[in-house]
Order: sequence, then C-alpha cells, then structure tokens
Amino acid sequence: VGKRDITVAMGIFTEQLKKPTVVIKGGVGPSVDEMQKVVDDGKGWVWVAADMTPGGLAIGTYTSVPFGKRPLLVAKQGAVDEMLSKVNW
Repeated sequence: VGKRDITVAMGIFTEQLKKPTVVIKGGVGPSVDEMQKVVDDGKGWVWVAADMTPGGLAIGTYTSVPFGKRPLLVAKQGAVDEMLSKVNW
C-alpha cells in the first residue's frame, strides 16, 4: 500500500461516512427478525462495524445501532471530519 493509496482510500472512506451509499440494516435491538431492522433510525449517527461472516470478517456502514456487531467508529454525520481528526491512526 503506497502513500497515495491511503490518501485516496481515506477520501472515499470519509465521503462514505458523510453520505453512505451502502448501508446495512441495524437498530431495534439484539436478536430481532431481519424484517424489524431499519436502515436509518433517524438519530444522525453513522457507525462502522465489523461482523463475522462465512467468508471472514466484514466491515459495514450503519445509520442505526449495529446490535450484535463489533463497532469500530461512530460519529455524527455532520461531524465526520472532526471525529476522524481525533482518531490516533
């Protein structure tokens, strides 16, 4: 991974956190039916969480609480830049 790759990837990552295009259902609570989960709970938070799948660990973007997943980052959608500037990479 080169320095230019990281710069481009972080730009895409930041944009996805601000305006997610691929969002996974979450929220409601643990151990609920998939039909009861929601894409956006309306609280304005964006989550990046990991989940174990048959193919390995997968990372996804959520706009509702990712119950049962492994949260990595959480930020208000309007304060993504502020959150990323505080992370010690």
